[in-house]
Amino acid sequence: MAFVMVGAGLGAMIFPVVAQTIITRFGWRAAYGLLGCLALLLGLPLSWRYIRERSVDGHKSAAISHPGMTWQQGLRSFAFWIITAILFVSSISMNGAITHLSALLTDRGLTAGNAALCASILGGSSLLGRIVVGWLLDRFFGPYVALVINLITALGIFLLAHASSFPTGCLAAALIGIGAGGEAAITPYLLTRYFGLRSFSTLYGLTWTFYAAAGAIGPVILGRAFDATGSYTSLLVLLAAALGLAAATNLLLPRYAASFRE
Repeated sequence: MAFVMVGAGLGAMIFPVVAQTIITRFGWRAAYGLLGCLALLLGLPLSWRYIRERSVDGHKSAAISHPGMTWQQGLRSFAFWIITAILFVSSISMNGAITHLSALLTDRGLTAGNAALCASILGGSSLLGRIVVGWLLDRFFGPYVALVINLITALGIFLLAHASSFPTGCLAAALIGIGAGGEAAITPYLLTRYFGLRSFSTLYGLTWTFYAAAGAIGPVILGRAFDATGSYTSLLVLLAAALGLAAATNLLLPRYAASFRE
């Protein structure tokens, strides 16, 4: 699963620098236009050609019955709401920090090119985070892995709150990127371990609905905080602390359900 998601990390590593180069030479409208065209010209034909429902002899295969809880049972589970709450806090903190990363660093005196490079480093570390976290999840108890990744992300956000130089900005971006990449692997893995595959798609969709809502809130509240105070520092420190506390709730998650381990 981690290897499948490597493409997102590669894109996040390459395109900030590419976009900044286009902006510098041709303006932001040209950058948006080119990135939009790339999404259509690369994504649409590949999806049309290669994404197919699995079939047998040209016919749709019969529905397979998977073990696990119904989505209603999942919603009544304490574990589901712990996973969702951690994801919600992580999304507010992480997406807020990522969205304002370049603006924060240029406000602190870094050049636009260096800020774009920090964003590229974030993408590269997210790629590494996906692979490493996938490897760890195959070998260690998931909530412990999630605890470490959430704390790494919180540390990155805390460092970003005080970043005033290129090296500090790079380190903060790298730590946040590890969390961004790792989170994408952790949540679906934990859902399969606790609730099985029976209603996995529904439960996964619900958790990422919360993630998306939080991802919309984080950038807005950081922007409002900067408009009101002229600084990102206080709110980023608060978000880092909130994520650290949320990370600790991973310790409340129970052992996996034995019937869903295979």
